Amino acid sequence: MVDITNKHVTNEISPGPNGVSPKPNEISPRVDCDIKKHWRPSIAMALSFGFGSMTMIALAIVIWLSFDTARDNTFALTREVTEVTFGSIRSHLDNNLNAAASQVVYMSDLVEQGLLDPDDEQSITQTIKGALAATPQVSGMILMKKDGSSVRAGWTDETSFVSRNEKGDNEYRFAALLQDIGKTEGVYWGGVVWIEEFKEPHISVFHPVYQGDQYIGAIGAIISISSLSDYFNKLDEETGNHTYLLLDRNKVLAHPSLIDMSRSGLSAENPLPTLNQVIDGNLRRIWNKPLYDFTEILGNGDIKGHAVDSFAGELSFLHTSFSGYGFEDLTLGIYFMEGELEGYYERLYLTGIAALVIALITVAIIFFSGKFIAIPLQRLAETSQQVGQLDLVHTQRLPGSMFRELDTAATAYNSMLGGLKWFENYVPKKLVKQLMETNGEGIISEEREISVMFTDIVSFTPLSESMPATELAGLLNHHFDLLGAIIEQEGGTIDKYIGDSVMAFWGAPTQMDDHAKHACNAALRIEKALQEDNNRRKEMGLPAINIRIGIHSGLAVAGNIGAKGRVNYTLIGDTVNTAQRLESLAKDVLTKSSETAKTLISATTWNYIKNDSKMETTPKGFFALRGRETETEAYELKNPEV
Repeated sequence: MVDITNKHVTNEISPGPNGVSPKPNEISPRVDCDIKKHWRPSIAMALSFGFGSMTMIALAIVIWLSFDTARDNTFALTREVTEVTFGSIRSHLDNNLNAAASQVVYMSDLVEQGLLDPDDEQSITQTIKGALAATPQVSGMILMKKDGSSVRAGWTDETSFVSRNEKGDNEYRFAALLQDIGKTEGVYWGGVVWIEEFKEPHISVFHPVYQGDQYIGAIGAIISISSLSDYFNKLDEETGNHTYLLLDRNKVLAHPSLIDMSRSGLSAENPLPTLNQVIDGNLRRIWNKPLYDFTEILGNGDIKGHAVDSFAGELSFLHTSFSGYGFEDLTLGIYFMEGELEGYYERLYLTGIAALVIALITVAIIFFSGKFIAIPLQRLAETSQQVGQLDLVHTQRLPGSMFRELDTAATAYNSMLGGLKWFENYVPKKLVKQLMETNGEGIISEEREISVMFTDIVSFTPLSESMPATELAGLLNHHFDLLGAIIEQEGGTIDKYIGDSVMAFWGAPTQMDDHAKHACNAALRIEKALQEDNNRRKEMGLPAINIRIGIHSGLAVAGNIGAKGRVNYTLIGDTVNTAQRLESLAKDVLTKSSETAKTLISATTWNYIKNDSKMETTPKGFFALRGRETETEAYELKNPEV
């Protein structure tokens, strides 16, 4: 540092810019920084190319690892679900259905080879019984002949085996079906049939029967929908998924809820339930508007997937379409809920730990490096705080810095400090502090012509006593969102929320000539919005929400009101009190009103909107309001379009 008392300071003073040399005792400004004025790197350069590079590299590694792991897990999950689960389900369905087909082929071969007499009803029954024992998924079988006779046999439950023989007294009974079966060379799938004896739908399969070259009839078998649904239920218990089989996208062909058909309400006219009839509420959402689909992961293969929203979180559906077994449009799929897949994300957790370690190391490096750079900044902050308190006596001058910006700041600060010390000698310290504490006048409080609105929920106290705290908070938040959006759209300012009430005003801080019209429009829109919201609440079995509204227009003081450091931009004056009194008065005056929002406005407000055809008003008389010497004329505000 150059000391002004140093004896080496000479009297050889250079001329000033005006050509006049200063006096010998007028010392030129001194240099406060010891570091020579050679080139120095900027802080921006050091942070950008030093710490910025390290941070970017660390973040790039973390992001890459997280993305790569998440992608691998997602792909692995999808492959497992699509390849293993779907393969297993499809394989079992094939085994179940083809086993029934194999039995009808087997019995038709016995007849064709002469090993089974189609006219021997007892032999036919015993053969069917043996076939059913080998294929428990098959509920029953039938031999139909072209002469109209038939032999049926099957298990009605685990212990009851019944058979029925019908003579050929009506050769047209099976004519249409036998004609279709006779056109096939192999297995014929007959689709879904309702079996009255079992009171449930079945999938049917047939095979033509020949004696020699003569077509004499067909062998048929039925597989119950409940047996397929029972398999899905067992599979779901093992995997945690939810499996389903749809027909034509809307009818449920197999689902765990169809195991018990006793209360299904199905019949021959309506053998399969629709999505809206099935008990599983999540399955009903399968064709809702998707949040997103899995095309990018699944590709363009046969298996598709998408996610939909539900009350319990996201639902992910994976499904594939196929045809066969007599059906043209079958949808086999599974769905799983959010939170059921934690096991698939173990690798992601490990990657997260690795990313956290890398982030901690990076933060540590940045911290120690930043601390080194921050030392001069900390000194500057401490000394600046002393200057802010005008403690100039104990404030020390700053040393120079190796960084250009900090060195420049230190030089400027030292110059400022010297100037303030001289300034302190000419201006009283107390006055300086007052000037330093003044940050401008801010918003000046002034009298404005405004309109004020108060709202209040009718019978809120008994309603709140019957609701849990979380439910009550949700109700109020929804209510305030509804009202707040309309008030802001009409240019109003929400002053505060008071319990279940809202105070809002128009005309401040921005000047608004038609403030009363906007306030009344807001009231009418609130009424309409509440009606629509109440319709939804009634559908959900919830009580309707009705409110009272009071609106008054007049002069009020608008500005920052409050203690220093804690102020609110608000209104004060008789106009505010009158609006609140009108809202309370509506409780007694509008007792016969059926409006969702019972609105009382003052005569002052009425004068602003009386010529507006969209607003219907009814005079209610003069009333003495608390705190006012004169009576106030009130009008009920209605919307003629509602």
